[in-house]
Amino acid sequence: MNFTAEELGFAAKRNGLHFPDHVLDQLVAAIDAGKHVVLTGPPGTGKTTLAYLTAEVAQRAMLCTGYLPTTATTEWTTFETIGGFQPTSEGLIFRPGMFVDAIESGRWLVIDELNRSNFDRAFGQLFTVLSGQAVVLPFKRGGRIQPLSLVPPGVDPPDDTDAIRLPASWRIIATMNVFDKNLLFEMSYALMRRFAFVEVTSPSEEAYHELLDGPGDIVRELLPLRRFRDLGPAVYLDAAKFAVRREEDEPTRSRLIYEIFYGYFLPQFEGIDDELAVDLYESVATLLDEPERQEARRTIGEVLGTPLPV
Repeated sequence: MNFTAEELGFAAKRNGLHFPDHVLDQLVAAIDAGKHVVLTGPPGTGKTTLAYLTAEVAQRAMLCTGYLPTTATTEWTTFETIGGFQPTSEGLIFRPGMFVDAIESGRWLVIDELNRSNFDRAFGQLFTVLSGQAVVLPFKRGGRIQPLSLVPPGVDPPDDTDAIRLPASWRIIATMNVFDKNLLFEMSYALMRRFAFVEVTSPSEEAYHELLDGPGDIVRELLPLRRFRDLGPAVYLDAAKFAVRREEDEPTRSRLIYEIFYGYFLPQFEGIDDELAVDLYESVATLLDEPERQEARRTIGEVLGTPLPV
């Protein structure tokens, strides 16, 4: 099987997902061009699932043996990513980190929420490797006398080293939920030249209606909330599943809409300004009866920290 945008699109549809064609075309082109990829975009657009599907399609195309999934944290250091010495009953031995493990096993590395990591502390020598130069690590494997080296494709290994070669087809696919100007500035020197950035945009309004056609379609009532923040379809699909189950209890329509809003949508609007918060309340209030309208006024005010009109 070939690694193509068409195959990736088929895989997405089998999983009930829809991505704009240009997103899949750009993603496949970046990988074919030899780049690692960071998927950016608003919450709920399916970035993580797309990363997994990309690696699965690549595996079927024999570009990798699978993928190693992980989520970045603020605690990451080179010990977690590259590796380090670990005490055992036989003394200190080198334990490979997730990057080295993925490289040696031929698996692609899928990193969710890359922006949570401290890039300099977590990537270390990998910055050099990802820019196409070999590095020598301060570690030796058990039974070896030469230090380890990480060697990009097409590069000669340093002399007298125990080389770990990066396959030419090896890739990192990462996701990033936040891509604001401050983060872009922080990342620019560290990652911009090593990665291609692909924005996973929300599908069309028609696609939302198509995805929500069926049980739980009451969540369509909340599609206008996308004008306050670009919410991906995953938020709506999760809310629809809740609606299907909750409808078994026969709540009033107003009660169900309020519970869906509070449980699935309100947290997405944290950080909006006071004016938009008031507008948000007024939009939701038109869908609610008076008891739920009062609850919405209270909870929106508390969660968003905005005084609302009585």
